Amino acid sequence: MLAKIFGVVALAAGLTASGADFYVAPNGDDANPGTERKPFATLVRARNAVRDQKARAPNRDYEVALRGGVYQLRETAVFTLADSAADGRTITYAAYPNETPVLSSGVPIRTWRRLREDPAGLPAVARGKLWVADVPAELERILTLYDGAERLPRARSDGFTPRTVPGQRTVADQISFPPGALKSWPDVTEGELLVIPTADYEMCILPLATVDERTSLATTAFPASRPIGAVKFMDRTAWVENVLAVLDEPGEWVLHAAERKIYFWPRGENPGDGIVAPQLTELIRVAGAIDYDGPRDTPVRGLRFRGLTFRHAERFPWRGQTGWSLQHHWEMFDRPTAAVRFRGAEDCAVEACRFVGLGGTAVRLDLHCRQIRIAHNEIGQVGGVGVLLAGYGPGTKDVNRENEIVDNWIHHTGEIYWATPAVMVWQSSANRVANNLIHHTPYSAITVSTRAAWAPANVTSDGSRTVRWSEVGDPQASLTWSARERFLHARGNLVERNDIHHIMERLGDGNGVYVSGTGGQNLIRQNYIHDIDSDGLSDGIRCDDFQDDTTIEGNLIVRIRRIGQGICSKGVNHILNNIVADLLPSRRTIRPERVVRASLGLEVSSVTGSRIERNIVFAPRADFPVYTQDRRYGTGREPRLRDCQADYNLYFCAEDPAWGRRHLATEQPLGVETHSLAVDPLFVSRETGDYRLQPDSPALKLGFRPIDLSQIGLWPNHPYHRP
Repeated sequence: MLAKIFGVVALAAGLTASGADFYVAPNGDDANPGTERKPFATLVRARNAVRDQKARAPNRDYEVALRGGVYQLRETAVFTLADSAADGRTITYAAYPNETPVLSSGVPIRTWRRLREDPAGLPAVARGKLWVADVPAELERILTLYDGAERLPRARSDGFTPRTVPGQRTVADQISFPPGALKSWPDVTEGELLVIPTADYEMCILPLATVDERTSLATTAFPASRPIGAVKFMDRTAWVENVLAVLDEPGEWVLHAAERKIYFWPRGENPGDGIVAPQLTELIRVAGAIDYDGPRDTPVRGLRFRGLTFRHAERFPWRGQTGWSLQHHWEMFDRPTAAVRFRGAEDCAVEACRFVGLGGTAVRLDLHCRQIRIAHNEIGQVGGVGVLLAGYGPGTKDVNRENEIVDNWIHHTGEIYWATPAVMVWQSSANRVANNLIHHTPYSAITVSTRAAWAPANVTSDGSRTVRWSEVGDPQASLTWSARERFLHARGNLVERNDIHHIMERLGDGNGVYVSGTGGQNLIRQNYIHDIDSDGLSDGIRCDDFQDDTTIEGNLIVRIRRIGQGICSKGVNHILNNIVADLLPSRRTIRPERVVRASLGLEVSSVTGSRIERNIVFAPRADFPVYTQDRRYGTGREPRLRDCQADYNLYFCAEDPAWGRRHLATEQPLGVETHSLAVDPLFVSRETGDYRLQPDSPALKLGFRPIDLSQIGLWPNHPYHRP
């Protein structure tokens, strides 16, 4: 614990900028020499000054101090190979002591005027209350709007459920809607359809093309990620935004791009002077020399960004079925979707920064990124992923690796693109994702994945274009996990000591930690996953399709309302020394077989060779199964506990002490669970959420190793979080 405290103290000391080489201030001048008394005005001018100085004296560290205030970026600040530090050296761009520099691409909206005549179709409640402004000339289009740090809500309709029409095939660019849910409004082509297609774990934002009220069919300008229709665990799955007919609450706005006007219903007497629209999707990009098809890239090295605040970056519009998606369209491959983006970098860091009020992803590490440290930051109120690691697609080029995502406070992510994990590791290896606090997200907290469609002929299928077919060879020769594993680089990752709660607040299928289609030797250990009030399929930890050789060890998973399991494994994975307790039933009324699965699940694929040992399973109700063992794809034999090395586990039900004994009586004659017990584990105080074990707990006699919650979650003295 002391090491953690001293680590944050050392970081705070590193933010002191006395003796910096150059200084920047919002009221500076790029004609100045960049001294403390005569600072530069822009980050780019300071970057160029470091370049010049470094050419004369390369073998030393450099530091640039940014004074407090807002820096309005009109172009992305790009750091190239010319900005690399010498081997073993660093170049740091840091906040001046006790000051807050804010990097923003927000363009002020200045031309507000009260609308004298209400436009056609405006709801009665909004009549006489709208203001209008012209889109500033430097902005091509406005997708998000902010009042200070707050993102203003775009006008949105009530949600509806797509209709299922007998005999009518569902397609990806057409939706059948209930009468009245959509109309052929005058500004219908300005509108966008927010839709969860035929998967509870995907979400698309698609421009509307047509609405036919007679047939109750609408079309979109681009196809959704899959056909649009009903889903399993959600009711309302479609909404329309950005048409005047649904502007019915204060604070909402609509853009008419064709006439370059913004319509706005202010919360106060007038819009005020703090409203801005972002100009850029990327505020900072670190860009090395990428040889995409070749074996070797040349990375930028040694850059550090500390104590900076990033605000007002635009969301990147996605374009449906392109084949360049990351699993299930949770993000896009090699695209400018993040406020801070590394693309060809090594030994860099983003530390003690704030990412708030962003339309897209906060930080992404693309293609070649090694030994990048993302630590001690706050990431909140962002439209997409918090932190994304995305290497090259499946193939032989494994150069996104050995990065650290540590001690970050990540909350309220996915506010625009709901189907985005808070942390996503895709085709990236040997990383450490540790001691993060993740909460209040619409979807999963952490995913580790390499899933991509193994279909070279179908170039628009999910992620198919990311696969490096020239390196993989014949796709038909590598259909099994073991045959593909050498091309799947999300291997050897360590996900540990993260505190995860209040996730899965919107979508119908997701997880605390999700691992799927990766290489081997991923370790998910000592995470605290708790208090998830989802009525969908929300597992605490899931090893999903096409997944072997993952170890799930020492995790505490409690108080999850779900249709899924505390821990689910769809392959040969190891479940060791975990506590799964007090899972809650879903409130949904759906087919009985989907209401409750179990505390632990073995599903779909062969589990032969898995170890399931020293786990504590505590059920509050007797009608909760211990294991799910009968779900499978196709006609193969179901996964069975008897095919595993299962022993030294403890099972107990608060409602029925015989619950665990019935399980053991079934399994022990089959050669498993020989030493397992069905007795009370003796938690210190389950009623108050204290799942530590009393000294005489029978679980300790089975070899259970206590889980130390004091080592989980943010480090003490995190620069932004205050419990």
